This record gives sequence, structure tokens and C-alpha cells, in this order.
Amino acid sequence: MTTTTMTPLNGTDRAAAVRAANGQPAPAQRVPMGIRVTRGPGAPPPAPAASKDTAPMTPRGVEDLLRMAASSDLARTRHLGAKIAGLVKDLTARIEAEQAQRQEREATEAKRRELAEVEAKLASQLAEVRQKLRGTRDSAASPSRGSRREGADQRAEIRAWAVANGFEVAERGRISRQVVEAWATATGAEVTR
Repeated sequence: MTTTTMTPLNGTDRAAAVRAANGQPAPAQRVPMGIRVTRGPGAPPPAPAASKDTAPMTPRGVEDLLRMAASSDLARTRHLGAKIAGLVKDLTARIEAEQAQRQEREATEAKRRELAEVEAKLASQLAEVRQKLRGTRDSAASPSRGSRREGADQRAEIRAWAVANGFEVAERGRISRQVVEAWATATGAEVTR
């Protein structure tokens, strides 16, 4: 019993012979630089370059490729198509999530800028109100020199009256309410502070 083995024929390898037997074209071979390839006598003429009109239809998009892979006869091609479909789905979800995050960041930044503008406007208004309050407080609340002097003179008069009438009063500091009320009752004067 003899076994047939395939051996290289005229410099071709076994894979090339199998491809030729199945009617598949040989892959393009790279030619090292500096080597010139010529055709010998009787070699077939070079194949004409394929034009756009005669080129085989190739799928245009990922969906076409995935549809073709799903309907393939080879299990490995179907499996690879399913795997790529899953990756495309994951990639699509990730890109959509990134876009949503970007939009959210942009909306947050716009809101932050808007709030900063409102804050600056309110701070300006608050400064104006404080300035107006200072102006009114300074003019209305600050006693004139004459009224201060008047209050000091009145306090001196109350102290003198309190000492003359037997009340204990310090030379400086606050005069007690009882002494001030007694002085006001005795003299009929009004207390100015």
C-alpha cells in the first residue's frame, strides 16, 4: 500500500499546491529589494488591473460585515462576527456614555459661570447697600461735638448733685440708674446720653 504525499513541485510549497488544486489564487509574494523579477518565455501575461466597474463588491460598513459573518457557513467566522458585534456594542455604549458625561460637564460649567456672574452682581449690590448704610448711620448716629459736650456737662452736673445729696458716685465711669433717676426727679430735667 502506498501513501501519496505532497512534495514541493518545481519550487512551490505544499500550501501553494493545495490552493492551486482548490482554485484559489496564490498570495502576493514580497520581492526583496534589488532583485528584478522577469517573466520567462511562455509565462502568462500579467493580469490587468481591476477597475472600479469590474472589482468584486466589498461590504461598505461594519453592519454589512457582521451580517455576512452571521450567515457564514464557517463556525469560526460566525463566532468572530458575534465577538466583533459584542465589541461594537460595548464601544457604542462607551462612546455614548462619554458624550453624556461631556454634555453634563459642559452644562455644569455653564451653570457655574452663570452662578458666578450672579454672585458678582449680588456682591456689588451688597457693597452699594453697605456704603449707603454707612453714610446714613454716620450722619444720623454720630453725635455732634456739641451734643457730646452737652452729655459730659450733664454727667458732671449729676455727679455734683449726687455728692451734694449723699449719693456715692465715682469720679469717672458709669453713673448708676438710681442716681440718674433721682437727679431727674429732683431737678425736673431730662436726661440726655
